[in-house]
Amino acid sequence: MKKLCYLFLSAFVILLNACDISSNEKEKVFSNITGHWISRDYLITLDKTLSPQGVAAQFPFYATEILLSSNSPDSITIFNGQVETFTLPFTRSGDTLSLKLNHDPITRIIYNPTRNTLSFFDKDLNRTYTFVRADNSLLDKSAKPAMAFAPAINKKLLEGSWNLPTGDSTTTVQFDRFGQIKGWDKYLTYTICINGDCAANESGDLIVLNNREIADQYGFSTKNDTLTLFELKQINDADEKPVYQNGPALLFLVRKK
Repeated sequence: MKKLCYLFLSAFVILLNACDISSNEKEKVFSNITGHWISRDYLITLDKTLSPQGVAAQFPFYATEILLSSNSPDSITIFNGQVETFTLPFTRSGDTLSLKLNHDPITRIIYNPTRNTLSFFDKDLNRTYTFVRADNSLLDKSAKPAMAFAPAINKKLLEGSWNLPTGDSTTTVQFDRFGQIKGWDKYLTYTICINGDCAANESGDLIVLNNREIADQYGFSTKNDTLTLFELKQINDADEKPVYQNGPALLFLVRKK
């Protein structure tokens, strides 16, 4: 009888240890959050305003895209929307990343597996920022590093075919989500200005149209299926970083249905 009790007790201890091991293993399992994440809040505000400057007026932001790469498992890359990226180290506990971001001493980026979002609260700005996983079709692999935010903005504002008046006729011009222009002999690529890294237009939005030799800046708006390009007037000193206002409207392109 004593031997039977001993065997039962031994089996019970083994079972408890197995449960502990199983529990510990579950704690080590992290959700797969590698990939590109773009600001859900920016996209929602852009839907309402159709204007990057309109977004900036309503929604203070300093991070528009987050990149988590399996090649750099202990660091995160933050994109500011125009040209700057910065890479920061983090520690991870489950689905929470801890790092130093903006003015807060510690920021916790939390993955929500139900909503498939990343979110963090900025104590300095008293605001929660939420990011959604970018669709692979938005990833611009020609950029270094590859990014999805600019294609998402281009898709919303300009992607598609437009009628361009040329004398007594019209030409079809196509803008794609990766900043390429087809059908316009004057320009080959475009860049929509998101923040002050590009240029400042106090009247609204600014776009840069390029070919191999020139880069022309225009004010622009996309409303009621019409793309309007404005002449820009610099309103500060010529030797300073330019600040513009819209001048006369120069060109109207109408989106093809």
